[in-house]
Amino acid sequence: MRKKLSRVFMLVISLTLVMGLFINISNQNNIEAKDSTQDGPEVTDYFTIINEDGSSMVIDFDDIENDDSEIIEQTKEYDLVANYGDEQEVIATYETEDEAQAALNRRLKLRSFATYSVEENTKAIEYGVVYLKSTGHDGNSYLTYDNVLTGYDGYTTGSYTKDAAYIGTVNGKIRAKQAGTIMDFDSRDVTIVDYKDANISYYYVENGYLYHRYYYGSNGNYSSQRVGKKPSYLNTGTKYYSYDGHYFYTSYPAMIKDYQNSNTSYPNAVNKSNPFYNYYQFLSHRSKTTLTASNFDAITNDKVGSSSSKMKNMGQYYIENQNTYGVNALLMFGVSGNESAWGTSSIAQDKNNLFGHGAVDSNPYYGANGYANPQTSIQYHAEKFISNGYLDNEDWRYNGGHLGDKLSGINVRYASDPYWGEKAASVNYYYNYGSDYNKYTIGIINEQQKSYKLYKEPASTVTHTLGSGRSPRTYNLPVIILDTVTVSGKKWYKIQSDTALNESRTDTDWDNQYKFSRDYLYVPASDVTIVVNGTNSSTSDSNETTYLPGDVNGDGKISSSDLLKLEKYIINSSKNNLTSLQKEAADINNDGKITTSDLLKLEKYIVFGTKF
Repeated sequence: MRKKLSRVFMLVISLTLVMGLFINISNQNNIEAKDSTQDGPEVTDYFTIINEDGSSMVIDFDDIENDDSEIIEQTKEYDLVANYGDEQEVIATYETEDEAQAALNRRLKLRSFATYSVEENTKAIEYGVVYLKSTGHDGNSYLTYDNVLTGYDGYTTGSYTKDAAYIGTVNGKIRAKQAGTIMDFDSRDVTIVDYKDANISYYYVENGYLYHRYYYGSNGNYSSQRVGKKPSYLNTGTKYYSYDGHYFYTSYPAMIKDYQNSNTSYPNAVNKSNPFYNYYQFLSHRSKTTLTASNFDAITNDKVGSSSSKMKNMGQYYIENQNTYGVNALLMFGVSGNESAWGTSSIAQDKNNLFGHGAVDSNPYYGANGYANPQTSIQYHAEKFISNGYLDNEDWRYNGGHLGDKLSGINVRYASDPYWGEKAASVNYYYNYGSDYNKYTIGIINEQQKSYKLYKEPASTVTHTLGSGRSPRTYNLPVIILDTVTVSGKKWYKIQSDTALNESRTDTDWDNQYKFSRDYLYVPASDVTIVVNGTNSSTSDSNETTYLPGDVNGDGKISSSDLLKLEKYIINSSKNNLTSLQKEAADINNDGKITTSDLLKLEKYIVFGTKF
């Protein structure tokens, strides 16, 4: 009887494993299919703001007073006009229609040969602020614009951030600057206000950090977040204007003049020869953090306290997927914190989706991808979305491997929030862990990378050409600089490739597993401006995380808890999934698979002390 029950038990296990595998494959195919067909803006109906102290809160669009009537009224003025036959004369100009109407009523009581009227005009604006509306004239929940610098279209919305710098009117479009790029908007989607009457985003220094205070909504809502350590040329107590986060001005008109005159030269900026680049915002994902899994768990616990969060105890999975797919764990961690409100959003709670995958504007909640558990969403983000997607330099979404802004990086296509990349990077400035900050040297390949050659070795074979074929054209592309070499008197920079290469390094291979030691390229140093001088740009391919055979739960010891975890996995692997490290620890007999043989060996060790 015992033998028969044992066979039945094994049959159940086999069927369960097969069904679990089938379900896993089905879910994976659904998600991958969604990844390959999705090309719309990802606009959820909420966003995260980060406060000066690092605390965060969720803002729902429905809670923002997006009434632009008061703003529009500021753009108008009212003339009291006297009409003498075919001739007209402006008697006075008033700020409001009520004031003009009162003056008209007074005039009508006087005997005169003239007739009087009130005429509405748009104020002449020399230095203006462009206020973005929350929805487009076409009915979409976002605004589209033409990216003047790259030639591609883009999207944003005034619900995330209201103001942009007014540059002028070009071919009937309103030209503005916001989040690093020059945008041409449909005039129906924006309102232009004199800067003296407007709420304006700005930067300031406090307690050794630089903060960005940006204006969102239409009822005086501001939010401030850290964007880096204080640059030497900026002072406490001064308000600085900037719409690219690189060049700062104490005078708004001076900034507008520079924007109108050039896209590359900023002579009136206080740091005209020394642009600022937010380190974590412009660091490529092809790097590794020095933080540990326990560091990540400590940050999450500090953020959410006792609240229910799907990011709790996920630190090991960020590190594991960093080591497997070559995607910086800290950058992924910041994105998930921003996208999921630290694992507390409805999409995170109900769908185990920590990154907003699939949450397009038309159907943010129901369109979002669902995952078996939150660690699976981290894996898919690292492998499918970042390594094989946004970092594939032949993918339509590629604009660089960094978080970025609306000119370059993942932010260009990943989110409509123009400061999404800055917010995801901001998380990292509230926790000081060792030497992670400024570890890597970052350089900017200047201007547009159109038909731009990336070399296998200095002055040798071209491995890849950016801005040709299906590849999007990048602009001011940040790269990690690994070394400097001189060949025939010409200086070259060795850079980390954003895309995996083939084994001979003669071509890109996005589907290849990324290797830091193999995937590097060369560019002429004359094309590059160094913006961050790092302390140590080297990165190892070795998996620094080790495992103890039999320690299935990863707590550093072998106990009955490991036996229970292994048993649950064997019965239902899809429901009780293990990480790759846990699977290595569970394969006690080293036969490349996890079976009841491993369970028996572990049981003998725990009960009798029998060595593996």
